[in-house]
Amino acid sequence: MSVEQHQQTLLACYQNTVDPNLQGAAEQANSYTELLKTNQISRDEYVELMEDIKRQANINQSVEHQQLLIHMNTAINGLISLAKLV
Repeated sequence: MSVEQHQQTLLACYQNTVDPNLQGAAEQANSYTELLKTNQISRDEYVELMEDIKRQANINQSVEHQQLLIHMNTAINGLISLAKLV
């Protein structure tokens, strides 16, 4: 895939999610790609910045799943408590 194709993928990710973290990551990655294309940052800087985006997206995703599990466990515990009352 070409750089432009990857940028189109980033654009599609941005457009197809309501998650502001994913939208921000896609927008940031596209911005860094444009900086690289115009030689405003080095390849090493680009790689480091893109790796940071990946790490942050993974952290946000993990936190999101933890919150989901917390909510699910709260609901399950509540249902168990209600079941014990009957």
